Amino acid sequence: MSSGRFLDKSLKYDWLFLGTTFALMTVGVCLVYSATTGEDIPMYDTFWFKQIVYFFGGSLLAAGIVFVKIDWLKNIAFPVYVISLVLLCIVLFLAGDVVKGAGRWIDLGIFKLQPSEFAKIAYLLTISFWLSKHPVSLFKLKTFAVPALLFIVPFALVLKQPDLSTALVFIAVTLVAFFFAGLSLTDLFLVVSPVFSVLLSHSQSLPFQVLWGAFICLVVFAVFRRRLPKALMAAILVVNILSGYASSMAWNMLEPHQQKRVNTFLDPMSDPLGDGYQVLQSITAIGSGGAVGKGFGNGSQTNLAFLPEEHTDFIFSVLGEQFGFFGCTFVLLLFALFLWRATSICKMSSDPFVTLVTMGASTIILFHVVVNIAMTVGLMPVTGLPLPFISYGGSFALTCMVLVGFLVNMRLHGHQ
Repeated sequence: MSSGRFLDKSLKYDWLFLGTTFALMTVGVCLVYSATTGEDIPMYDTFWFKQIVYFFGGSLLAAGIVFVKIDWLKNIAFPVYVISLVLLCIVLFLAGDVVKGAGRWIDLGIFKLQPSEFAKIAYLLTISFWLSKHPVSLFKLKTFAVPALLFIVPFALVLKQPDLSTALVFIAVTLVAFFFAGLSLTDLFLVVSPVFSVLLSHSQSLPFQVLWGAFICLVVFAVFRRRLPKALMAAILVVNILSGYASSMAWNMLEPHQQKRVNTFLDPMSDPLGDGYQVLQSITAIGSGGAVGKGFGNGSQTNLAFLPEEHTDFIFSVLGEQFGFFGCTFVLLLFALFLWRATSICKMSSDPFVTLVTMGASTIILFHVVVNIAMTVGLMPVTGLPLPFISYGGSFALTCMVLVGFLVNMRLHGHQ
């Protein structure tokens, strides 16, 4: 860890982590600029200039968080959590600002607040604080009561917007938190096994049915390996079997546009001018970049507006078209460096709250990176998850910078 002096002479900073963060922010602003450079509007109304403003404001917010005592973060966890639920309810019941059929924003005039982004931060603090005091165990199911309640409320409110992709972030954070709060990998497998039962049994084709049967056998093996109480063993097996038969019900619970995204993922050419258009154009843009790309601002898919949502959801496609394989690799290495320095914080502290916040924040960043990039190359259905520090977006930029503030704070104060 590099050290340096900034305001407080007793504090040591990881300049490699901060430099990597700044590099990602710089890449993001440049790509947003190149994706929207043809707009004939005043500079202060351009996306790239707004992104700079968001990052500047987020940096000030992160700097403030750095000097907050960890005990104070613990004390505000539940109040902030309640505030986030209130904001989610406002969006849900008062419609909020509706974009493409989903009400996710509260229009504040000069800024549109996305409460689900604020809820990620609030949930991270709250679940980390609770689990740091109350570890979980499959042998003591009552230990799951409060964490389950803390999870299901914001998850359901976000899912109702509807915003399935953001709701999945809550699942990822919860699973990682459970692992660092006492569950083994086998335990986590058993916890999420009903979800896989639904996915594998959705298709009635023979290959999928065989896979589901093999998966149930794996669940049986894991249950006996953990030597769980007989009642719990039976419950897990029954839930998995019922989940398999209820897969059609789960499919019908998805919104029509979400069903289309899944179908398009399985076969983009089934609707090349409709729901498959985004994926096909994204793959075309990335593939056309080759090894070194077409150069900054010289992407035909981007400049001719073939690539949809180029400055937000599909910003990675802009990167691939303009800077090619090597440009994409460079950005992925920056993310790897960012996550390496972030997770290294856990080695410096014995406080479980520090570990949970650190791994939770890293999980949020990693989940967005994996899902966004997989979406742009056709490995996952199209979602609305942006690429951290790269995609345009006010609320998400602030979320990323708050997470950076948490991580720097944990490194500076976590050992105390």
